This record gives sequence, structure tokens and C-alpha cells, in this order.
Amino acid sequence: MKSKFLTCRNLFLAGILLCLPVSCGEELVERPKNLIPQEAMTDILYDLSLLDAIDDTYPGTLEDNDIEVMELIFEKYSVDSAQFIQSDRYYASQPHLYEAIYQELHDRLKKQRDSVSQILSPTRAKDSTRSNTP
Repeated sequence: MKSKFLTCRNLFLAGILLCLPVSCGEELVERPKNLIPQEAMTDILYDLSLLDAIDDTYPGTLEDNDIEVMELIFEKYSVDSAQFIQSDRYYASQPHLYEAIYQELHDRLKKQRDSVSQILSPTRAKDSTRSNTP
């Protein structure tokens, strides 16, 4: 799980670094007419993070089950690739919005990780007790 946290943190930092050149200038990217709302964009990125974690943890699982990640996301959120790309580009050009999206994403992933860790803690303690027993 730690590697997933680092991946999200790296994504967040990369997003911030990409925004630095445009943060001091005028608005370079116009707001798209079909902009994905900020909350929905956060949900999309959250789902993408979870699917990425599944793929990293269980390589081939998505492919073996004929799951095309982006098609799944586009269908679930009723968006298309152009809308997603335009929205992501717009949010990336707005550092305060992009930072808010990635902070919310980070918080949600951390909460999920902590919840899973709490559920697994008794199991791990029980397993370590068994392995110490002769």
C-alpha cells in the first residue's frame, strides 16, 4: 500500500510542477464548455488510482477479465476521451483547482488505506502469533 501512496503523491507533485509555468501568467487554457465538474473529476481520478492499484497488485487481472480501464471510466461517468482530456488540461492550468482535486484524492486514498489497515491489523497480529508458536 505504501507504494500506492507514493504514486499518488508523485502524481500530485507532478501536477503541481506542470502548473507552475502557467500559474503566474494569464489563463492559457479556456474553460471547456463540457467541463467535467471538479467533484466528478476527483471521483474519476480516485477510480483510476484504485484500478491502477489493482493492476499493480494483481498484474493481468483487469486484462484477463477484459476490463478496459478508460472505457470503464468513460461509461461510468458518461464522459468521452476528449472531454476528459480537455477537463484535465483545464484543471492543470488552474493550480488552485488542481491542487484541491489532488488533495481530496490524497485524503480519500489515505482514508481508504487506513480503513483497510485497521481491518487487516487483527488478522496480521493473529498470523504473527501463529508463526511464533513452535
